[in-house]
Amino acid sequence: MKSFCGIVLLIILFIIASGCTGPAAEPATTPATPAASLTVTAVGTPIPASAPAPLAELSSTNPNASLTLDPGTAIVAFDATTPGKMTFSTSCGPDWGAFYEIEIASAYAGTLPFEIPAHQTCMFNITGPAPWTAQVDLPDTAAPLAVPVNLSGSGTQVSPLFTLEQGEYIFQRGETGIASPAYEIRYTNGSFLMDATNTYVQPHFGLFSEDTFQIISVPESGTYFLGTIARSNPRAWNVSILAVPAIPAMGPGPELTSTP
Repeated sequence: MKSFCGIVLLIILFIIASGCTGPAAEPATTPATPAASLTVTAVGTPIPASAPAPLAELSSTNPNASLTLDPGTAIVAFDATTPGKMTFSTSCGPDWGAFYEIEIASAYAGTLPFEIPAHQTCMFNITGPAPWTAQVDLPDTAAPLAVPVNLSGSGTQVSPLFTLEQGEYIFQRGETGIASPAYEIRYTNGSFLMDATNTYVQPHFGLFSEDTFQIISVPESGTYFLGTIARSNPRAWNVSILAVPAIPAMGPGPELTSTP
């Protein structure tokens, strides 16, 4: 048993030492899949003319919007120019709401996810130093990424969608301690990927944690996204998600004979 655990530990340490940017280990008969690498683009970049119109547009002179939405996730994309504190809230009926408060250190464009629990009318409200603009959109579900995947961005953002199969994954981050944003993996319906005891959102790094990786457990195959909540915006971050490598089957050991 000690030998088996040692092999597992050596495999995981090898992955961490190599930066977790390579493909996950596959059986010898299966070609390795290259890591999907993507930089999360700030929302403030020009929107193509072919892009669908946003569900709602808000600004420092028009900070509220009321929308009737189906269950799922709504994405609030914002573009701020003045340092200070911004608040984002949504309420869907009398029993459901969400709230974020983030610090803007300089001109910054970011995105935030809001779970919509049922088909109902939701109110969105944003406050912050003027001028700022924002819009409410639905996530792009056209082409989810496949792990292994590398993501990088700045500050508070929502990643593109990616697919995960049931099992365990290595979540590695490039920044630790207070330099790291809070990371939250969510299902496409907006609910959080909780741990097995349903006590915390995965991955779970403490505020001052210097851990560079965690093993996360995915209870069911599906499509997910990553949300980042930074303590100051903008602030660069980068992460990798890849499957825990399969452990090769152990062959029979040497026959043990008793010594007279």
